[in-house]
Amino acid sequence: MQKNVKEIEKVFQSHGFSIDSIIQNAMKEFKFRSLCHRVGFKKQQGYSVTDIMTLLLLLPLMLITSVNALYKSSYQNMAGMKKDALYRLKNNERMPWRNLLLTVAKQFQKPVNPNKAMAKKAAFILDETIDIRTGRKIEKISYVHDHVAGRKKSTLGFKNLTLGLFDGTSFIPLDFSLHAEKPQKQKHRKEQYTKIRDPRSNGAKRKKESDVGKITSGLMMLKRAVKHGFQANYVLVDSWFPSKGFISTVRGIKNGALHLICAMKKDFRKYTYNGQELNAKQLLKTLQNEGKEKRCRKRNTRYFEVTVEYAAIGETVKVYFCRFPYQKKWKLFLSTD
Repeated sequence: MQKNVKEIEKVFQSHGFSIDSIIQNAMKEFKFRSLCHRVGFKKQQGYSVTDIMTLLLLLPLMLITSVNALYKSSYQNMAGMKKDALYRLKNNERMPWRNLLLTVAKQFQKPVNPNKAMAKKAAFILDETIDIRTGRKIEKISYVHDHVAGRKKSTLGFKNLTLGLFDGTSFIPLDFSLHAEKPQKQKHRKEQYTKIRDPRSNGAKRKKESDVGKITSGLMMLKRAVKHGFQANYVLVDSWFPSKGFISTVRGIKNGALHLICAMKKDFRKYTYNGQELNAKQLLKTLQNEGKEKRCRKRNTRYFEVTVEYAAIGETVKVYFCRFPYQKKWKLFLSTD
């Protein structure tokens, strides 16, 4: 990561702000202005949406984390507009950010995949990460569980659920949603910012979405991506997602066209192997006793793989136990293919 940061710094040191023209050229190639108008992403007056979006896209490339940080940095002179112009666009509840992202993703696929060919490895990837914030008064802010930091660790912020498409070569972001979890104390909730919105607006829908479960929201994203014409053979998720309902719903999309590959918890769920109903730990022990351990020399990994009946979804699935180098615990993966 540090190496990439240094490379970005070198670009600015040697070429000044020429990266601005690079992004503008990319926007012209994408016909970005036309895309914005097509999805209803436009302003009545002032700076154009394209000008403001160009500046917003530059921020992460300049290692600037926010609009406020931009106008406190040495780069503030590159912006001909005041920061209020950026805030007004970002806070406009009518702007269809979701449709814009999906439309840009479709536009990206036109030059890179003109024949709409689907690679064997094409997969939708659904995952969540923590969007850390510092202000208690931010609308819908809450304490979210940080599973990386530890079982009891919570952080003020949101859970950012993201859907992307790996097309065999590149990763394309398609959709995202922000979710609240553990509410703050009552007195802190009363201090949070509130805004009256048109219930039909995109902003109101986003606010309502923050209270929807992540599994439900993830399934809605998948269905929306398929409806917009994105194609894949697989859906990849970690062990938090694959409930009985989640697996069944994924398999029901496009009449079973999508298969699921997921990490699984070694819990009470039963798998039928040789006529016996076994949970994950019992199944692993049975396979060990049968001496069916294999080894992948390329990745220096020991593993078991076996086809079993998973009665919870009424399908035959493949389960895969593997142990990576220097790890004592076996990890479990499941594939409906």
